[in-house]
Amino acid sequence: MKLTLSALTLAAALAAACSSVRYPQTYMLDLDRGIVTAPAPPAPMGALAIRDFACPDYLCDGRIVYRPTRTEVGHYEYHRWATTLRRTITDSIADRLRARRLFASVDSSQNAPGARYTLSGAIERLEEVDDGSNVQALVVLSAQLVDVRSHTTVWRHSERTSEPVVTHDVAGVVDSLSTATRRAIDALVDSLASQAAPSETP
Repeated sequence: MKLTLSALTLAAALAAACSSVRYPQTYMLDLDRGIVTAPAPPAPMGALAIRDFACPDYLCDGRIVYRPTRTEVGHYEYHRWATTLRRTITDSIADRLRARRLFASVDSSQNAPGARYTLSGAIERLEEVDDGSNVQALVVLSAQLVDVRSHTTVWRHSERTSEPVVTHDVAGVVDSLSTATRRAIDALVDSLASQAAPSETP
């Protein structure tokens, strides 16, 4: 009888433990809105290769980040990104550049053969920030364009955007981060389109 009761107790304990296991929820940034294909310019720039954007370790381990104070970094342990931020941001910028048709071609591989330009950048901030009075989604992106032949930087820009978090849950944070990220990416592409148009040489 003792053995039977022990077995039943163990089974009950295991069942309780299993029922308490918590699995992470995953999220995607919504960055596809607002992409419109533009007419091709008379003389688009040469082929472009985009390198994956750099990202600090604390942002790139998959967990969604929040800052309860200026110097403290926290993570939502059970709320994670479904894809890496580096790939998500890089692909979104590549899609927008293809739609703007500024370059003859856009390849999101840093080793694209025949590229005339390379674009690289960094995800400096992409997190929820609580300043004590309100909660914001903060995004800071920077990028630079390099002429492969001359090894010169022909364009450089940094963009900082923020968006209020209206719905105070993780889904609301992700929604605000998506809006802020779209605005930052659009501003980077707009800056590139208006400032980086070096004349092509054979």
